[in-house]
Amino acid sequence: MRYTYVHKNITMKKFYLLSTFVVILFSAIAFTSDTNPLVGKWEYSGASQGQPFKLLAIFRVNGTFDGFINKKEFVSGAYHMKHDTMYISDPTCNDKYDGIYKVEFLGKLDSLKFHVIQDTCTGRREGTNGLLFKKVTTVK
Repeated sequence: MRYTYVHKNITMKKFYLLSTFVVILFSAIAFTSDTNPLVGKWEYSGASQGQPFKLLAIFRVNGTFDGFINKKEFVSGAYHMKHDTMYISDPTCNDKYDGIYKVEFLGKLDSLKFHVIQDTCTGRREGTNGLLFKKVTTVK
């Protein structure tokens, strides 16, 4: 009878250790997995003064972004998402101030539109508000 009790006790300890490990593993995966659909490369094609241009925005998992016009970088900064709202800042528009935008994902999360909620930066508003961006690739 003593053997059975000791055996059950060891089995229960193993079970608890395994359960704890599984919970920790799933928690780590949940916090490190990429659940931010904004992460990746997004492109807008337009024209200014009769000349075509491409605006490329790259949003990274680490909360940074870069903006390019016709493959030339013109802005870098930081952003973060809360549900469907993006808070974005960059040095050209005072990096201590966040512009706030609603992000509307369309289709199969392969295109998006930014809708200004509050932003005093004219250049950022004009370069994002209401424009349709298409997803190019995913960046890790």
